Amino acid sequence: MTNITIYRTEDTYLGVEVSGHAGYAEEGEDIVCAGISFFTINLINSLEQIAEDSFSVNIDDNTGYMKVTMSYEDDEEQSYESQILFDSFLLGVEMLEREYNEFVKLEIKEV
Repeated sequence: MTNITIYRTEDTYLGVEVSGHAGYAEEGEDIVCAGISFFTINLINSLEQIAEDSFSVNIDDNTGYMKVTMSYEDDEEQSYESQILFDSFLLGVEMLEREYNEFVKLEIKEV
C-alpha cells in the first residue's frame, strides 16, 4: 500500500510525504504506482518551473519514499501558484484513493 500524507495549516501547504509501493500489480505493470509517481513528480517539476516558493525533496526509489518540504520565511506566504499545484496534486491522489482504496491511503494532517 502507498501512504500519502499531506501536511498543511488552515491556508498553507507545508509538504507531502509518499511511502510504500501500491502492490496493485507486478513492477512495471502497476498502474496505481505509475499514477502516484506521475502526480508526485509532476508536483515537484511544477513547483520548480512555475512557483517561486522554496522547497526541498527527499526521494528513495528503492523504498518508494518521497517527501517534499516547503520552506517559507517567517513572514512569507505560500504563493498562489504553489497553492494551485498542491490543490491539483490533492485532487489527483483523492481520485486514485477513491478508485484504488485497497492500494492507496491518503491522510491530510493539519499542523
